[in-house]
Amino acid sequence: MNPGDPLAELRDIHLPNSVSAWPLAPGWWVLIIVVCAGLAALLVLWSRRHRARLYRRQALLQLQQIEHSSEQQIAALIELLKQTVNSAYPEQHYSSLSINEFFAFLRHSCPGAIFANLPDNLDNLLYAKDSELDPLITEQLTESATIWIRQHLPSHKLNYKPPC
Repeated sequence: MNPGDPLAELRDIHLPNSVSAWPLAPGWWVLIIVVCAGLAALLVLWSRRHRARLYRRQALLQLQQIEHSSEQQIAALIELLKQTVNSAYPEQHYSSLSINEFFAFLRHSCPGAIFANLPDNLDNLLYAKDSELDPLITEQLTESATIWIRQHLPSHKLNYKPPC
């Protein structure tokens, strides 16, 4: 070797060790924990909402059964509405109102236009034979009941005072 050659003393370039993805930096652990906590919270909220709306799904299934039955549809429909009201508003006793006051409550507790143009003698129609009923009344009640079951206000948003 030539002692005066400075290039002879150089070594080859050594690359650093490759960067490992593991173990993760503390910031990534914090991000993973926050994302997992957020997903868990969303799952809990979805589960609570799903369970809270169970009565609505059951009422809609019963409503379909009532539509396909031929006996006492109006009486069964009003009974279903009263059961649903008891499930939706368990602390209040709106189902014990008179039939006209009950339908007024139903109209008040739903943002949609429902139970309009009902006959004045609706309480008499409850005990009438199905052959005496106008099919339009039954259809209108069924459509309004479907809308009410799907769209009625939750109890914390309802401010209804029944007439004395």
